[in-house]
Amino acid sequence: MKILSKVVISILILLFVSFSVCACKTVYDIKTTDKQENYNFHSVKIPSEDALNRFSGGLKIKTISNPVYENTDFRYFDEFISYIQEQYPLIFSACEFELINNYGIVLKLNGKNKENKPNLLTAHYDVVGVKDESKWEHPPFSGFYDDKYMYSRGTIDDKGSVFAILEALNGLLENNYTPQSDLYIAFSQAEETGSPEGAPKIIEYFKSQNISFNTALDEGGRIVDKNGKYYAFIGISEKGRLLTKVTVHGTGSHASSPSSDLAVVKLAKLISAFSNNKPKAVLTKEIRDYYKKTYNSYNLIQKILISNTDILRPLFYKEFSKNAEDNARLHSTLAITVIEASNVQNAVSNDASMLIDARILPSQSRDDIKQFINKIISKTLPNEDVTVEYIGGMEPCPPSNTDSDEYKQLVNNIQKLYPNMTAAPYMTLGATDAREYAEISDNTYRFLPCILTQEDAALMHSDNEKLSLENWARMIDFYKEFMLDR
Repeated sequence: MKILSKVVISILILLFVSFSVCACKTVYDIKTTDKQENYNFHSVKIPSEDALNRFSGGLKIKTISNPVYENTDFRYFDEFISYIQEQYPLIFSACEFELINNYGIVLKLNGKNKENKPNLLTAHYDVVGVKDESKWEHPPFSGFYDDKYMYSRGTIDDKGSVFAILEALNGLLENNYTPQSDLYIAFSQAEETGSPEGAPKIIEYFKSQNISFNTALDEGGRIVDKNGKYYAFIGISEKGRLLTKVTVHGTGSHASSPSSDLAVVKLAKLISAFSNNKPKAVLTKEIRDYYKKTYNSYNLIQKILISNTDILRPLFYKEFSKNAEDNARLHSTLAITVIEASNVQNAVSNDASMLIDARILPSQSRDDIKQFINKIISKTLPNEDVTVEYIGGMEPCPPSNTDSDEYKQLVNNIQKLYPNMTAAPYMTLGATDAREYAEISDNTYRFLPCILTQEDAALMHSDNEKLSLENWARMIDFYKEFMLDR
């Protein structure tokens, strides 16, 4: 018996050693394909005072989105359209110009080869509002800038892109630029609220003209510092969304004599159930590529898991689901946001409700999430009166090809500005207009060509939004490369 035990232990040790050698070899093999151990950014020439003033002036215009589109103050949108026409007369004389649904801006610059499919650069010029201007270091619509930063709402999201595209095109036109293929530029006015009056109307226009694109590029990914290593994240897909209101019914009463049939207690059970259960994890080819491209930013255990996902998939999911962003990358997520019950301090409500904001992986669908929600409810409250309302959402946007010539071309454009920068395919966790353009584009990518720390990125939709002048200069240079290469 002792001999048998020793044999078993010896076999286990041998298997462990063999596995460790193979795993470490795999890690080493992947590591040697990565040229970038770290990255030193080269200084760039800050744009001219005239360019900075054009950008600053556009930031002063309060193009604030309203969740109720009809309540938008369109005076500022009219002012913005007039402003860019005045500031960029060369662009508006060289390009065909259309206004879609009054405020969607479409520009077309004719290219040399009409047999090629056109390309598209898109951004949005609406911004979110400001709750408390007193919390801003500089007023949010001042257009203030110093020798390092441009401060104002919309600098990052997304007027920085709008004016970088305009500056890039203006500079090229001054040197008699003509693209190889037709170049379209589209600026939408309602991206922040996801209104069908914005990008979807522009899509309708393109469809009516039988226009489709080879490549469409929008905001989304960016250059990030990931544990001391820099990567260019190119968004190739987007999660979908499903908003669901779940209402649990009980017996209301005066607070002095509550019943045993409390809706809030039942709702609490549901909240706990949704917190402790989530849709199954999925590792698609694109997300696996993301981890392989960024493996150098992980510790040894994580590298081994990344290198051996086929045989260590459960351990991989367990380890990487600990981090909120990785968890969102591997799962469809369900966040409980608005909770409502009684709004009177001494009354017990008949009903209690919650809003579930689900973000759906491209490999799944809204129907999959509906089934998951109903399964949790029926399992948790099998004999209770529960109302489920699906109040909005959109299907996920499937990934664009990362093996295509267009993707490689985009990587080359990035690496001209950032030599040896490792590019990684990225699933955009939020929503952009790109999901609309994917319907009429062979390749749809999302990339904001600047370096944003986590602190910088957190300023979007928050107080003290700002963009460094160096970042804006890099954005202009990148868009020039994009246009010249097509």
